[in-house]
Order: sequence, then C-alpha cells, then structure tokens
Amino acid sequence: LCATLDVHTVGAGGGSIARVQGGELHVGPESAAAEPGPACYGRGGPATVTDALVLLGVIAADSLAGGALRLDRAAARRALVGLARDLRVATPEQAARGVLRVAEARMAAALRKVSVECGEDPRGAALVVFGGAGGLHACALAAALGVRAIVWPRDAGVLCALGALEGGSRRERSRSVLMDARERGALARATAELEREVLRSFAPSERRRVRLEHRALVRALGQAHELTVVAMPLASLRERFHATHERRYGFADRDAVVQVVTLEVEGWLPERLPRERRASPRKPGRVGRVRAWHDGRLVTAAVWRREALSRGARVRGPAVVEDDGATLWVAPGFTAHHHASGALVVTRRSRR
Repeated sequence: LCATLDVHTVGAGGGSIARVQGGELHVGPESAAAEPGPACYGRGGPATVTDALVLLGVIAADSLAGGALRLDRAAARRALVGLARDLRVATPEQAARGVLRVAEARMAAALRKVSVECGEDPRGAALVVFGGAGGLHACALAAALGVRAIVWPRDAGVLCALGALEGGSRRERSRSVLMDARERGALARATAELEREVLRSFAPSERRRVRLEHRALVRALGQAHELTVVAMPLASLRERFHATHERRYGFADRDAVVQVVTLEVEGWLPERLPRERRASPRKPGRVGRVRAWHDGRLVTAAVWRREALSRGARVRGPAVVEDDGATLWVAPGFTAHHHASGALVVTRRSRR
C-alpha cells in the first residue's frame, strides 16, 4: 500500500514491432503504437506481437475494445508472411510462434529482475496480469517462473484507470534523520511529528478514517545505499533490516551499526470498491470454438464471454475468455476458476 512503487518496464507489449536484424529476430522496444498500430488494425502497420496472437488464434474475436476496432486477419497474415521470409522459415505461423517466444522471454526476464534478483522466490507468489494482452501471456510466464496461480482481475483491460478513479486519497511525509536505530525515543518523536503532519493534510472530517503506514530507509553504517523496511515497531527495526539484507544479498552482518537515514509516514483513506458489473443476458457463456496454435500444434479451444460466467464456474484449457477490454488465454493443462471477488484465478491442473 505504498504511494510509490519500484516499476520495471520492458518493451514487449502488443504493439511491439517484430523485425529481423543481423539475421536475428527482435521484438520491441519500438512500437507501432495506436496509429498506425499493428498490421491487423488495417492501417498499414508492421508485424507486431498482436498480429502473432491473431494469427495463432488466441485472439479469437474479430474485433477489440467491445467491437470498436475491427481486426484485419488477412493483413496480419501478410505481415507475418514477410517476416517469415526474412527469417527463412516455412510458414507465417512459425514466425508468429517465434515472435511470442522472444516477447515472452523478455517478459520473464523482467519478472525475474523484480523477484529472483531481489531475493524473492516467485514460486510462492501469484502472478497478477492486466492490460489488454496481459492474460494472453500469463500461462506461458507462469510456467517459465514456476508460479502456481494467476489472477486476472475484473476489468483487467482498464485496471490502471479504475485504480486512479476509485483509489482513496493518499498523503505522505518524510524526514531525513541519520540516527542509530537504537535511538528509539528520538525516532519515535520524529515519527509522531510526521504522523501529525500527515493527518493535518486531510480534512478534519476525514482524519478519523485515515490509515497510517510507517517506513524507514535503513543501511549499515558506512554503506552507500539503503533498504526500505517497515518502521514500526521500532524495537524490531534492526532485525527487520538484517532479515531484508540477508534475503536481498544473501548475508547480514548483525554486529554492524544500523543507521536510519529517512523516516516516511503515509496516510490513506480506504478505497471505494468499484461497482459490480451485471452479466449481460444477451451474451451466452460459451460462444463458440476456435483452432489455436499451442507449443507447435493446433488445438481446439472453447471461447467464453467473461461477463456471462457465473461465480464458481470453471473453464478448462485450452480456452479463450473474452472481455470487452482484454482477453485471457487458458493454455492446455490450466483451469480458470471464477472467484467470488470477480477475478478469474488460473491454476495448473495436477498431473496424475
């Protein structure tokens, strides 16, 4: 629940351009953007990740954005025929599979950057995917990282916009202190003053509902960099720093003097939960089937409308789940469960 996040970005989205350079296939970071967009937008755009997904069948619809954008599948094929010629492979489907492998390898590397390289084991976490195409790569990324569960939130295609609209007000104050972590009295007084400043920044009628979070930027004396840890309770601040240092770097010097560089206090009001969307009675749950490529072979996948899935429903892969702003590919061997929260939780089926 931090106001700031450590964001690591990678240019491998749906508009990322696929091209051959020096005899090798490259995907991104250059993007076709919205104009002209991917070749399948019908505006003369280049071959992109989206075109590969369209050609391989995992984007089963003939339109995107709730019908606002028609897809030109013939244009996607033509673009990938040219890419196949440059790659010297036999079919555009082979070129499309290569595009996805390169894009997903870059995504997996980015996920390792913010998990494994930070001392965190992704196998104990759930992969939350959003954006229009996040759900199309989720199963491949989960398999690559050993992640056991995927969460595809309700309204995944516009999740960031909804968060900005529905998120509660937040305020933050910080102060450089440069104190020994054992100076608990002085640290407590500085923290209390920051709390008062945060509360004063809210309207009087809101202050009783404000929730506070305390953080500290801490380092061993003599180090040039800090680690962010939870500041309260102050009595266990040193041990939390050592535990964080050991998890991140593989060791901890528990005899070192621990210095608190900065104290931070953040206050926020509880978020307003978005209203539940009602299922459209005009759209049945399963709307058809599609032939899609998976691991070099054609499979028959059921196509479902997300808003028509009842709570508790289960969708076994291979399957495509369509929403107005996003698409989920449930790969063979995976099952999507419609959770009570409205999210689809995708897990790998156990092998017997």
